[in-house]
Amino acid sequence: MKILRGEAVRLKTIVRPFIIRNYLRKYDFRMLNLGAGPHAGGAWLTADAFKAEADIYMNVGRKFPFRDNTFDVIYSEHLIEHIFIDKIPHFLQEVHRILKPGGLFRVTTPDLEIHAKNYVEKNSAFFQPIVEKYQARLDTQKNKYWLVRNNAGAFMTRAVQRFYRHRWMYDYETLSSCLYEKGFTKCIKQSCRQSILEAAGKKDRTDRAFETLYIDAVK
Repeated sequence: MKILRGEAVRLKTIVRPFIIRNYLRKYDFRMLNLGAGPHAGGAWLTADAFKAEADIYMNVGRKFPFRDNTFDVIYSEHLIEHIFIDKIPHFLQEVHRILKPGGLFRVTTPDLEIHAKNYVEKNSAFFQPIVEKYQARLDTQKNKYWLVRNNAGAFMTRAVQRFYRHRWMYDYETLSSCLYEKGFTKCIKQSCRQSILEAAGKKDRTDRAFETLYIDAVK
């Protein structure tokens, strides 16, 4: 399956029912990682629309291939900002549907408040790693990256589709209100590796901590 790339990973839908069934038989405490990329699953069932290394192919813009109340935990790291904004209600509704009552949705995403605060305060140290990242790529894609030369350019790499195919930037107020509207009973703003469930917090990538919003949402 590793020879598959991009949307060709959809071919994995053929074996998806068998993989899901085997996972559910094996684990009583069930954990789903959405947009997992190439990261190993272990006790997690991993899902991705573009990476063949994930356990199953899954397009989060469509109905999730699981029954109601299937999972104890759902984890999503830097995925929601890639989803078309008109699909967000569906995405959150489906996450809520397949979580067990009392289950946890751990969602992380670039934090608009963090970026805006550092931009207004002219904190070049915050944005410099982003600037350096794109300056190093000028030889290969100069026309795309040449404007990323200061704090503003670095901020905009998180805010426009041109760079990461991001569709939106969220702050806690916006995302938590969306989660509450879709039926979640509690939203807790957390930090990297801090969660009401240790296994969920351990999934956080520390290299993203400087710019990330972390929310534990309980069904």
